[in-house]
Amino acid sequence: LFRSVPAAFGAWRLLPSPLQQVSVATKGVTSTDQPYDEVVSRTYVNDRGDAVMLALAYGKNQRQEVKIHRPELCYPAQGYKVNSLRPVTFTGIADSLTGKNVTGQRMVVHARNSMEVVSYWIRIGDTYSSNPWRIRWQIMQEGLQGRMTDGILVRVSQRVSGEDDPTPYHVKLEAFARELVQAMPAQTREYLVR
Repeated sequence: LFRSVPAAFGAWRLLPSPLQQVSVATKGVTSTDQPYDEVVSRTYVNDRGDAVMLALAYGKNQRQEVKIHRPELCYPAQGYKVNSLRPVTFTGIADSLTGKNVTGQRMVVHARNSMEVVSYWIRIGDTYSSNPWRIRWQIMQEGLQGRMTDGILVRVSQRVSGEDDPTPYHVKLEAFARELVQAMPAQTREYLVR
């Protein structure tokens, strides 16, 4: 996954000195607390100076006690306050099996005089859901059939002024995510969307 994420796509280029990002994990060192086999954290910039942070957290074996951590839990664990959390459908980012657009969340968090606008989705197997209980149900169904499925968190975010309207930033982040998915090599694109 790390080698497959392009250093440049569309108007975006990898920033050599990335901004420090909020970790995709909560505190702890056990496998329950760190459910990822691979994590990619990068910052990209365009020619207008917009910086977008990308976090991909992949785990090949999702189960009830070891699963992807939701950003609305990870951010508060690192001192942020979640101000808003709303479900969203990512137009133009479609599941290859059903053709339906991927669903996820739009989130706005605050900490120390700064605001971060976040858009993300979580894929568990072939399911995308903004509902944590739906994710648990999917993992349980797979387990009952004797299978452990993989999963990924795809998170894009941008730090902005605390007075700004977050909507245009969400639109920009989701366009970035759409371009990223299209730029991924076909054999690894299915990590992000199935």
